[in-house]
Amino acid sequence: MKADLHVHSKYSHRPSAWILRKIGGAESYTEPAAVYRYLKQIGMDRVTLTDHDTIEGCLEIAHLEDVFISEEVTTYFPEDRCKLHVLAYDITEAQHKEICRIQDNVFDLVAYLNQEQILHAVAHPMYAVNDRLQVAHFEKMLLLFKYFELNGARDAMLNQIITRILAGLTKSRIEE
Repeated sequence: MKADLHVHSKYSHRPSAWILRKIGGAESYTEPAAVYRYLKQIGMDRVTLTDHDTIEGCLEIAHLEDVFISEEVTTYFPEDRCKLHVLAYDITEAQHKEICRIQDNVFDLVAYLNQEQILHAVAHPMYAVNDRLQVAHFEKMLLLFKYFELNGARDAMLNQIITRILAGLTKSRIEE
């Protein structure tokens, strides 16, 4: 089964790229239906949108075949407001509302996602969304998350580093 698990539509108003914020740009200007058509055309079996902190785009195409609702949640480490993004897949509207309520604290968010058995991954885990990312944050992510995104839009070297780190983890290293 094939699906692109990190796709934005015109509903991603708040871009993470500094240059887009500087010029008042959005992450994407693409209509949800156009994203759907394109993804199906290139062979995706399932389609979802992971717009920033909204499911509006998914709801627009939810009536189409093979669509499931997802989003990219902005969250923070509460101790220093280090921002990160979490991809939450196959959620309901009620779950989205609860996610919005608790998203400010990554520990609360992940606990809720686990409790609800919502498949989730940390998006672009080595990208410093608000320039506060430190080694200690990444180490906490290793304990919090089971899945880490390898992002094709980011530096390929970062994907290689993440892959090597995760492949080298053992139970004793995690406990350490």
